[in-house]
Amino acid sequence: MLFKELDPGFIMPCQKSIRNIIDDAFDYISPQLKTLMKNKATSVSLTLDLWTFKSCQGYLGITCTFIHSQWKLKELTLTIEYICYSHTAEHILETPESVLEEWEIRDKVYTITTDNGIVGKGMIPAQVLIMRAKRLIDFFMRLKQSERLEIIQKKFSDIAKNINKEINIDGLEEEDEEIYNLLKNNSEFDVSQTSDYLNVIADITTRWNSSFLAWQRLLKLKDYINLLISILSTKLNPDFKKNCKRLKQIMLQEQEWNTIKDLVSILKPFAEATNYLGGNKYCTYTIIVPTLIKIINRLKPSTADDEKYVSEINFKNLENIFDDQISIEDDEEEKPNPIAIRRLKINNPANTKDLVKKIKLTLYAAMKHYWKNLIASEVFLSSLLDPRIKDLSFVSVKERFDAEELLNDEYNQEKLKSLSSSTSIQDDDESQEYDSIFANFKTPASKEINEITKYLSLKKINFESDPLVWWHEQEENFPILSKIAKKYLAVYACSTSSERLFSDAGNLLTAKRNRISPKFFKKIMFLKRNGIHVDSIHKQL
Repeated sequence: MLFKELDPGFIMPCQKSIRNIIDDAFDYISPQLKTLMKNKATSVSLTLDLWTFKSCQGYLGITCTFIHSQWKLKELTLTIEYICYSHTAEHILETPESVLEEWEIRDKVYTITTDNGIVGKGMIPAQVLIMRAKRLIDFFMRLKQSERLEIIQKKFSDIAKNINKEINIDGLEEEDEEIYNLLKNNSEFDVSQTSDYLNVIADITTRWNSSFLAWQRLLKLKDYINLLISILSTKLNPDFKKNCKRLKQIMLQEQEWNTIKDLVSILKPFAEATNYLGGNKYCTYTIIVPTLIKIINRLKPSTADDEKYVSEINFKNLENIFDDQISIEDDEEEKPNPIAIRRLKINNPANTKDLVKKIKLTLYAAMKHYWKNLIASEVFLSSLLDPRIKDLSFVSVKERFDAEELLNDEYNQEKLKSLSSSTSIQDDDESQEYDSIFANFKTPASKEINEITKYLSLKKINFESDPLVWWHEQEENFPILSKIAKKYLAVYACSTSSERLFSDAGNLLTAKRNRISPKFFKKIMFLKRNGIHVDSIHKQL
């Protein structure tokens, strides 16, 4: 009725009409984007990842990034293709091969970024503490407990505003009076931090920075949880008593809270790096090496005993902290996992002696294990082409010199390529050189200046500045070097573009909308993700 009132001539499209509109839109913008890629992209980088829907359907997402002629970072979704079972390497490879042929970019691909799936091995020494904290978090993930925690915050906040004033508590509810009396004698509460009502954050294996964010929030809620325990312990209601008993049982000990606080400080640089390197609007690949070196130096062993501890860690045999084959022994658990190959007891407090130190050393060993070739000339090339950090202050003078030599070799290769491509076949008359009678009077051309020498002599820009803007302004001064920069600066440091693609896919393909054909699903996702790169997804009439 609303549409009819707004426009009496409007006809509601049927399902078939909508399908035709989507098919036509896909056929309309797909050639446009292929032309854009062909004409504007000199080098491209791909991101690949596999996503499994709840019905166990596998989809391979492929995104592409490049820097076009105006030095803007572009990201295209090439496909989200259904992968038939079984998901072997040979079977999965068929999709990227067909995409490369369809988009005609095989010769332009510089890198392919994937997700390696390594989770939590650096935190193995804290496994019991992590699971105990996760159990406490899971308790407050239940609706009833979450509501109680929020009520405590609300009532605490109302009374806290008047904590330094004389309050008449005669008219207050029993719980409010108890909260006030507890609050008055508790110096740990920070009244200025109670304006927001917080809930716990779930610690999820596949979510980046999950433990860091979950613990950070848990620390903020610690005093509220203690307050809730005190309130529940005064109640006679059987349900309250049961919850109070369980909460006291799973509550962390003070030394565990202190350890979690220290672990949050250790993990903060990792979270900061992940958040920055996961961006898709700016250069990230150039920063990954200096970031990793900075974190490794923070974790570096300080004594001979620490170095010995690190050398004895074997990551090939070390279990995954979130292994599915681990069974948690808990009083509330009815039956242990029958297929578990390992049981973890978490009812007793975790041993926190030297735990923070062990975590730092294990994380250091993990980073040295997974980034064995971090200090190598070829990995510094991207950083060398970033005008923010081109001085390579994070490496030695020799390593910087080797990187500059490697860049010089690539520069000479690109220079020869540019010269050969600019030399066209000339007519016989034009190819014959003529020695002019005025040749001796001409001023000889000045010796060509190496672009690398000139580039490195310039002052580096602020870290907050955009290197793509700088290269756009300096492209005429560095015509050859800028081509190399386009190749390196377009690479994503991690596979977050695929994660964003799957987030959109999960919003479209749901439990109640699971009968979409893979082909039609691919077209809808293609239009949704790539519509911003064209004026309109619909052909103009």
